[in-house]
Amino acid sequence: MRTLYKMLAILTVLFAISFTAMKLIKVGGDSIGEEIVNLWISERAPYSNKDFEINSFNMVLEQAVSLTAFLFVVVGAIIRMEWRVGLAILGIVAVTFTAIVPPEALVNKSIEWNLILFLIGSMTLAGLLRELGVFRYLAVNIVKVTRGSSALLLSLTLLLSFITAAVLDEVTSIVYSVMLVFELSSIMNIDPRPLLILTVIATNTGSLALPIGNPIGVYLFFKAGMPILSYIKYSMPLAILCFAILLLLVLFMERGLVNAVSRRLSEKSGKIEAFIHHYYIGLSENAIARLRYGLLMLLGFIVMVALNDNIALLLEKAFSQNVEPHSLLAFVPYIFIALSIAAIRIEDVPKYLDKSVEWPSLMFFICLFILSYSLTYSGVMAKLAYVLSRSASLILSVMILSSTLLSAILDNLSVVIAFTPIATFMNRIGLVNDLIYFSLLYGGVLGGNYTPIGSTANIVALSIAEKRGVKITWSSWLKKSLIIASAQVIAAIAWLYTCLALGI
Repeated sequence: MRTLYKMLAILTVLFAISFTAMKLIKVGGDSIGEEIVNLWISERAPYSNKDFEINSFNMVLEQAVSLTAFLFVVVGAIIRMEWRVGLAILGIVAVTFTAIVPPEALVNKSIEWNLILFLIGSMTLAGLLRELGVFRYLAVNIVKVTRGSSALLLSLTLLLSFITAAVLDEVTSIVYSVMLVFELSSIMNIDPRPLLILTVIATNTGSLALPIGNPIGVYLFFKAGMPILSYIKYSMPLAILCFAILLLLVLFMERGLVNAVSRRLSEKSGKIEAFIHHYYIGLSENAIARLRYGLLMLLGFIVMVALNDNIALLLEKAFSQNVEPHSLLAFVPYIFIALSIAAIRIEDVPKYLDKSVEWPSLMFFICLFILSYSLTYSGVMAKLAYVLSRSASLILSVMILSSTLLSAILDNLSVVIAFTPIATFMNRIGLVNDLIYFSLLYGGVLGGNYTPIGSTANIVALSIAEKRGVKITWSSWLKKSLIIASAQVIAAIAWLYTCLALGI
């Protein structure tokens, strides 16, 4: 009962703050204000025949309710992460049955079904690749290649996390990276916590490289409708730069960890040899064939994602049919799921679909899309876009710093989903170009490195660690992350303005 009273008190405070803010913010009648209002009206017009006055009392009330619902879900998730799906469902019920947003608008406009289909497919494919032994093989070979060199062992461990996050997704990557860290820590008899924190940071950094690496990247890819080559041009170089910063800082700042690993490598060389030998003699001919097939599928998936835009163009010419690249990408994982039937039993596909897909997370994403769209529909985002337009010359810095700071303490996907409509408004009226979306991506991903709750990968890693009796405190995390994450964010701002200055 005390929890219920506490949540009601929070709800009341959030509504008071939301109503006051929406009442105070008024969209002016200048040219920018008119353009923003016209865009907002065009969003509402197909679903409502009401008079549209964004500053009216009725609209302020709708804006306050939709903003309260969104903030309530975010604050509730901070208090207890386990509540987030239930609170998100309460939130969408509130905006639907208060008639703030017509249900048909929520179904037709709010949910990025391309994203949902892609996530289901890529998570299932990751489960199949795990069954074929792909990730275990990569981990063992890191140990094999780096025998005797602590710097090389740390570098390749972090590099594996970086690469798998880029080409699969951060959640899949972190599961296997954490398992590798515990395996290495057990062999070398060292404290796993420092390496675990650094591995999570490497995972988040790698997820910046390609849109498929992070739910934020996938969301912005589909929402903004940008070609995948834009990510290769704007995100991949920055991700590589940020990883180089991470490695340099680790090798210079973490001399204690490097020295501890070096001592253990020399002391435990026999045990490490036995570990590698045991893995290889345990591989049957059938296991080797399945492993090769899995590696081939992983390579094919990466290549097909990279060439997705070109494939869409070829299909369009071959069949004289319009093929939208973003919609095509949503189905790419299913090609490789179908191909996997050559290595697994067809009746087992539902099992991998059930075990590998994070269904609660997908439900949370869907609810967030709906709640975010209610902010756009009611005019909250139009008002915030108008406020930010007052500092148009600094908007990229404002967006990256805001998303960085908020992503450090909130779920970073929630932050980016909330900010994207603002970016869209400003992009459509010509105040900024597509770099505004990348400012959100950089801030959301790199800001998640600051704290243990900054991203999904962080939370998953800590959950696995706690199940093994390893507790990571905020202070131990911040000692590692503050300098690294700050250096990465500074690099991101510099890269953003370099791209802007050079017009690339």
